Amino acid sequence: MQIAIRWICEQDAGAIVKSFNKERMKQNLEIFDWELSQEESEKISQIPQRRQFRAELFISENGPYKSFEELWDDDV
Repeated sequence: MQIAIRWICEQDAGAIVKSFNKERMKQNLEIFDWELSQEESEKISQIPQRRQFRAELFISENGPYKSFEELWDDDV
């Protein structure tokens, strides 16, 4: 799990960790003590990615985002 969390951190993204186990929480904080090698990062980058939520779920004629263009700010 810590490898995945570290990779997410190196991608400048945020991870939502749901563990309440004190030992795992401590291990999750240790991701800042090391870095993945370039080879490891490249291998992980080749794993197919899936987004948790589809953008269409947040678009509605009655909501704050009426189109994909309003929702997406082009900043990844």
